[in-house]
Amino acid sequence: MAPKLASHTSGLLLIIIADLFWGTVFVASQIGLQYTNPYNLVFLRFVMASALIVALALPFDKRLGLMKELRNKWIWFFGGIYALGFLFQYVGQDLTTVSEATLLANLSPMIIPIFAIFLLKERITNTQKAAMVLALLGLLLIASPRLNLGLSQTIGNLLLFGASISYALFTVLNKKFNIVSIASSFSIIIAVTVFLAPIAIIFGGLSPLDLTIGLMGWASILYLGVPCTLVAISLYLKGLGNVSASEAAILFLFQVLIGLILSAVLLGDFLNLSQTLGAIAILAAMTFGVRIKNKA
Repeated sequence: MAPKLASHTSGLLLIIIADLFWGTVFVASQIGLQYTNPYNLVFLRFVMASALIVALALPFDKRLGLMKELRNKWIWFFGGIYALGFLFQYVGQDLTTVSEATLLANLSPMIIPIFAIFLLKERITNTQKAAMVLALLGLLLIASPRLNLGLSQTIGNLLLFGASISYALFTVLNKKFNIVSIASSFSIIIAVTVFLAPIAIIFGGLSPLDLTIGLMGWASILYLGVPCTLVAISLYLKGLGNVSASEAAILFLFQVLIGLILSAVLLGDFLNLSQTLGAIAILAAMTFGVRIKNKA
């Protein structure tokens, strides 16, 4: 019983750390988008992570089994789903407002439990359902003051909603097939890079001979690629092996809180009353979602 509880606690901790990194992505991406377009930014983010994997992990491949994982068709399937989510997020974020992106790119906590019921046969308790309702209320309170339904915003909103669906499906399928090893994480990152390459070249106009993005642009890409991609994805999938998909979904909400804090500190975008109430609702949702699992 004690080892199982310890594994569960360590899984929660790994996912929380990953979510803390992901919570900084929005601000870092906003900086990067000032120097390049979303197609190039998301691709170069994964190129940075993949380059480190090739340089540091391949020499130890006999122990890691990276090449074996890359021959697994499921890795490429999951990588395709994940790549679609990132593409939708970056393009959608470039078309819509901060508040809409905050809401629609973080709907996974409400979508994952639905997938988990059908694909994982997870039992969702009444307390977890209440946590999801609180989470949705919190996101609505955070986003509602500045909702805008112009044409570009509508397209951006649809893309961001698609990103949430992709992330939810990615989480549940990885849990179902137990794709949680470090080698699996590294392989998925490489697969995402491969899928995003033609998108960046065709739609982003990326040329290897013209990468004049600027120092701040490359600093953003480096940060997005290493802690927010290589480290965060590895920690998240490792933690997912010891945590239910529904509980991992609730912890996604850490990203919203971190994003709000950084927006206030770095961009001067302080919370109003509605957004403050939304943040409180999200904190309550995370508390209920985690506690119920600890008691089970």
